[in-house]
Amino acid sequence: MPVFQYRALRPSGGEIAGELTADSERDAVQRLQAIGNYPIEISLPEAGSPPARRVAPIWGGISARDRGLFTRQLATLLGAGVVLDRALALIAASPGTKRRAGLAAELLAAINRGESLSAACRAHPALPAHYAMMIAAGEAKGDIAGALGRLAEIIERGRETSRALFGALIYPASVLVVAILSVSFLLSFVVPQFAALLDSFHREPPLTMRVLLTLSTWFQVGALPAALILLMLVLYVIWRRRDPEFRAGLDRRLLTLPGLGRMLGRSEAERLAFLLGNLIAAGVSVPDALTATGAAMSNTAYRSGLAAAQRAVERGDRLSAALAVGTLLPELALELVRLGEETGDLATMLLKAGDILRRDIEVATTELIGLVTPISIVLLGLLIGFVAYALLGTVMEVYDFAT
Repeated sequence: MPVFQYRALRPSGGEIAGELTADSERDAVQRLQAIGNYPIEISLPEAGSPPARRVAPIWGGISARDRGLFTRQLATLLGAGVVLDRALALIAASPGTKRRAGLAAELLAAINRGESLSAACRAHPALPAHYAMMIAAGEAKGDIAGALGRLAEIIERGRETSRALFGALIYPASVLVVAILSVSFLLSFVVPQFAALLDSFHREPPLTMRVLLTLSTWFQVGALPAALILLMLVLYVIWRRRDPEFRAGLDRRLLTLPGLGRMLGRSEAERLAFLLGNLIAAGVSVPDALTATGAAMSNTAYRSGLAAAQRAVERGDRLSAALAVGTLLPELALELVRLGEETGDLATMLLKAGDILRRDIEVATTELIGLVTPISIVLLGLLIGFVAYALLGTVMEVYDFAT
């Protein structure tokens, strides 16, 4: 996805400049307008600009963990009765990470210039669009601490969902890596030694050993070219991901993968329902909430689907119908959205849908870990056992011949 340089006017009248990632120049304009800024100039970086800046993330490199801790600290301090500028000063002076303290210091400087907290967050590149929207709603209600508490819950819940998905994949991935390294070492260094030993005795190796010798020969000839091809493929995919069409196609294919695609889709759908429900509950209009939710999606297919849903809602379509067109939510969640529209309690139904999807993710990851763990152990044991059997059988045969 390309990175655009921009200059824009803040709602307060001040000018800001920076970079953001977007599918196109029009998308960049819409993202700036969604957070309340008026774009003056948008362009791609010059060819000679440093590579690190061309790939700089839109959220300023501040991790979700730091954003969550900052938000939770600020919510706690404001809830305890500490005034806003004092609370930001305390966080800026705390011995936490430099990025968290720097974020607090930059927001404090904006507050001291007379800007509201929501305006300061809207102009800050380290904070997503929904962050400022939630705080603006809290300012309107006189409950900034409550809005920050909901934001902290959104960030923490997103991290928990990501950790659950990562935890379901890390064990089979680690077993696969261990198996590849173990077999590579045996085929590269151990098996060839046995081939030389058998040649010295002029003995025909047993069948299992012949299989290993054949695999060892293939591995030594083809391992390096295969690794280079794989590396080039990975680099090609990374490079092409900057192309919006390629990235959109890749994200759509990821959602169709057996097992993994369903988990990725459920994770995005859970984030969609929970964030959209919180924004609507805070008083954000449905089109603006869809814009902010789309910007928070990590999968391009969901981001495009939410952009289409926003246009449909602005044309007068119901939210449930707009979300159903892009199959952004499973049928059960869509039914809850329809019920919320009929009863006038849309935000509550979206949050309930998010809770159902979250439990679905937890059950799916638990089942996946429970299924993959024993299968991985058995397969790894069989693989190493076959190699050990072939080697030990060869040793015993050589020993019998020598005696």
